[in-house]
Amino acid sequence: MWIRTKIIFKIRIIGVLLITFISTTCSKKDTINHFLTKPITQEELEKNGFYKYSYTVILDDEDKVDDTIRCLIKYDMYSNVKPEKMENGKICPTQLWNFYSEDSIKKRKNTDYLKNELNNRIITYLFRNDSLFYKDISIEFFDKTQNKMPDLTSRKKIINYYNGIKVSIEPLIKDAKEGEKYATQFLIDNYKTRFFYSDTKSDYEIFTNYLMSSTSYPIKEDWYSGYIYEVYYFD
Repeated sequence: MWIRTKIIFKIRIIGVLLITFISTTCSKKDTINHFLTKPITQEELEKNGFYKYSYTVILDDEDKVDDTIRCLIKYDMYSNVKPEKMENGKICPTQLWNFYSEDSIKKRKNTDYLKNELNNRIITYLFRNDSLFYKDISIEFFDKTQNKMPDLTSRKKIINYYNGIKVSIEPLIKDAKEGEKYATQFLIDNYKTRFFYSDTKSDYEIFTNYLMSSTSYPIKEDWYSGYIYEVYYFD
């Protein structure tokens, strides 16, 4: 479960947004196989040219007695998407989603960046207090005729891919009645992973959670829509 800091609820969140990024050079080639679920460190991502975006959430104990801080949570997001300066002066990942209010020139320019420089891949790693929280891989405009990345657009293809590279994969189906609901959820190398794909769209998405049981967050909405939501995730 996640809560955006723009929503008011019982626990008061004081969002302190600090966006930082690590400048990378073209010489840093990404050599990580992100389709594996083996945990990756922040140092490995930095060495492979990923950009870092950070913010801190402070939770007040709200006892109205003093200014005691209940806890402080630091979120560090690593992405293959380069930073972009927004009109309000903030630095965010390059906008790749929700172009409803943007002009067609920006949409075309940023979409070309996604296709030509990112090879249609949006890769996101989120760390909470320096522990790997989740990973999301979003493949846009997937071309099945190309061999640049695995074809994970069906249950059978997913199982065949991981069996082929000798990685353990176990379907997560609680019972026959809920079979369809859990059909795209697996334990891959003992990490809970969910796949999103469609028969009508040329894309797919992979989400692995390392700390919690939830297997779906609005990644592109929260990080790649021309702003960054300061999100506090409940356990």
